[in-house]
Amino acid sequence: MNIDRREFLKISGLGTAVLVLGQTCSVFGMGRKMGMGDFMFLQISDTHWGFNDPRINPDYAGTLKKTIAAVNSMNVQPDFIMFTGDLTHTTDDPKERRRRLAEFKDILRTLKVQNIKLMPGEHDAALDYAEAYKEYFGETHYTFRHKGINFIVLDNVSDPTSSIGDKQLQWLDDELKKLDRNSRVIVFAHRPLFDLYPQWDWFTRDGSKAVELPCLLKT
Repeated sequence: MNIDRREFLKISGLGTAVLVLGQTCSVFGMGRKMGMGDFMFLQISDTHWGFNDPRINPDYAGTLKKTIAAVNSMNVQPDFIMFTGDLTHTTDDPKERRRRLAEFKDILRTLKVQNIKLMPGEHDAALDYAEAYKEYFGETHYTFRHKGINFIVLDNVSDPTSSIGDKQLQWLDDELKKLDRNSRVIVFAHRPLFDLYPQWDWFTRDGSKAVELPCLLKT
């Protein structure tokens, strides 16, 4: 994998700048050698498409598109891109919610990388239990495997109580039991699985039940 320091700083700097403005498109990369060659993926989070307060972000309509342009300009394209929630900004209007999700989906089509993974944030899913999100992007929790690494995507935002829920916890336990004890696992969750800052909803009510699953602890 050949990605130089200048290129990395260009992408991460864009994400940091947007984070300061409060409408985050933070971009992170990762490469691992697994005996099958290096690979890199990007994580893009909290794009909040539909946000429209110029006092917080004077370029709210351009941030996401500029991020995608920056990714498309990278000399080395990532194997896949993971969008970790709050794709759109919250709205009480179901029609507006779907309009924003549809616009976001259209914008994603401009990415060179076609291997795109998505998960909801509370802005996408908490007001309707992810009903609209599922219409456009499918399931809110799932697994996938890439070059020897097992990725698990959890949904801790569709339930307005900030919980994963017993049904999904059972699913997680079943998925983990399928893996070899030496398997490498990466877990994505929009909210932290521990009490980082409950006052801002930065926690998962039953996150400890996921972290303490025997099959997850052994990885």
